[in-house]
Amino acid sequence: MERVTFKNEAGLSLVGHFYAAPSKSIVIMTHGFLSNKSSSGRFDSFALKLQQNGYNVLTYDCGGYGESDDTAIHFDKQVTDLQAAKQFSQSLGMERFAYWGHSLGGRLSLACYQDDIDTMVLTGPVTGAIFYQHVDYFSQEQITQCECNGSMIFYVDDPWRSEIVLDKQMLTDFDTMDQQATLAGVHCPVLIIHGTKGALEQELAQITKQGLNLFPEGSKLIELDGADHGFMEQLDEIETLGLHWLHQQFALQ
Repeated sequence: MERVTFKNEAGLSLVGHFYAAPSKSIVIMTHGFLSNKSSSGRFDSFALKLQQNGYNVLTYDCGGYGESDDTAIHFDKQVTDLQAAKQFSQSLGMERFAYWGHSLGGRLSLACYQDDIDTMVLTGPVTGAIFYQHVDYFSQEQITQCECNGSMIFYVDDPWRSEIVLDKQMLTDFDTMDQQATLAGVHCPVLIIHGTKGALEQELAQITKQGLNLFPEGSKLIELDGADHGFMEQLDEIETLGLHWLHQQFALQ
């Protein structure tokens, strides 16, 4: 694994981990809300397994997260971050691309689809509008701060930073996702994995089911019984499912 840096269109430095393999096929992994390139260890484990199976892998911190440059986060900024990650991958000589996203990273993956994306693996993805209060607990103090200052601060348990600044726009971003318009722009098979446990994951699964007919042909929804939004007890199973899917949909080049 190699620590790498690259710039987004705003000139911010983004930090990632690149797992090199003897192919020109790469899986770009995008983390969820208030997370980082490790994704609580999920991506570290998945990336090593994929690398061992011949896939290059790039994990990265969106701007304002982890080791990347500071900025107040909102969705459109993170879209440009994933686009920058793909451009960086191209600069490394990669020619075939797959996206792997967790939670909000799943929505980012869908929003950033381009014709050269062969497939996606999404765990607990946000596939439609969801009330921001359902995503995380926002205290009244934070809401007031956000209304007055245009942003709020989250203090996080992160090896690289102590706080993440949330732009007020992010609250609207959760509430206003157009599921039909987003999924209409995706033209590759998608593996969607949801759990059955916990209010957040159950709501996200229901949102996905409401729009399941909008996903491209060949897409598949798998529900893991007893899994919550973190999937921390099912990582081995997700690793196996994801790798099997990639072997089917994303042959090495």
